[in-house]
Amino acid sequence: MYSELGSQGSHILHPLRAIMKLRVLASLFALCVAFVGATPNPISGSDNISVRDPAIWYNPDTRKYYVFSTDDGIKIFTATALTGPWTRSGSVLPNGSSINLSSNQGLWAPDVNYIQGLYTVYYSVSIIGSQNSAIGVATSPSMEPGTWTDLGQVIRSSPSDVFNAIDPNIIDDNGLKLSFGSYWQGMYQIGLWPGVKDQASALPGTHLAGGNGRAAEGGFVYKPASSQYFFMFFSAGITPLAGSTSRPAAGQEYKVLVGRGASAMGPFYGQLGNQLTQDNTGTLVLGSHDNIYAPGGQSIFRDPVSGRDVIVYHYVRNSDPNGSPSYLGINYLDFSSGWPVVVS
Repeated sequence: MYSELGSQGSHILHPLRAIMKLRVLASLFALCVAFVGATPNPISGSDNISVRDPAIWYNPDTRKYYVFSTDDGIKIFTATALTGPWTRSGSVLPNGSSINLSSNQGLWAPDVNYIQGLYTVYYSVSIIGSQNSAIGVATSPSMEPGTWTDLGQVIRSSPSDVFNAIDPNIIDDNGLKLSFGSYWQGMYQIGLWPGVKDQASALPGTHLAGGNGRAAEGGFVYKPASSQYFFMFFSAGITPLAGSTSRPAAGQEYKVLVGRGASAMGPFYGQLGNQLTQDNTGTLVLGSHDNIYAPGGQSIFRDPVSGRDVIVYHYVRNSDPNGSPSYLGINYLDFSSGWPVVVS
């Protein structure tokens, strides 16, 4: 009976089977697309560490990672693995900066690198919404608390300038290049030579991104070993602050965008070919997803332990009430497509 039904019904059943197979394949394809397109959550171990504007480096002698963060003279957190546990271990400048500004005790938005045999942290001195700002620098042989020497001011801005001297980022590419800026007329870059605080080109320097009061800041220039391009990451949108009573309109919150170029000095372009100095340009790298809200304040480094590119940032928990603190997010980046993609 089965053979007879199979023989007589084959002309009916085969097309139905083909349709079912196509439906299954379509469903599997949709699942694959959703899986590939999904942004992974931060790697475990840091979701209880409250930070803003984190920067990260590794010391092979102490075999520890060091995360630096806004406030308290630049907070220091350490761990022996990217997955933690992270321990608060003092500050870079617990007594504040030598820069002569009334806001020289808080210190913002650090950037860390290893330059000329010393670990080097650039930091911001300012208050929210002010152009009376400065960028300073401190050095250490180890990054350990108590070993930092404040070298003081590198650059300064005032209300008559087109830039705001905050959010420093340093890259060494045929000489040191310092990027900086927030809102106003955007983010700029100057050369430093021969030392880490010696201005070698006139302010405001090369215009890299932003302008016309755009909510864009935190520029970070990075070249992965696997790519011929330099990438400029920046934070666009409004960042929720601790104590705030509301959140930005949907889609207007902080997010990480990027452009790429052939030089550390730019020009940088988004995937659509528009230069980052134009309005509303840049390619999305990391936005709100799952319980991660308004990620930004990012920095990127090459982890010598895993051999992978790493992005660190702060974010607010989507489930937390308005005004809650932000936390440390850590993810890996993959540049094999030609553009940075957040991966597990």
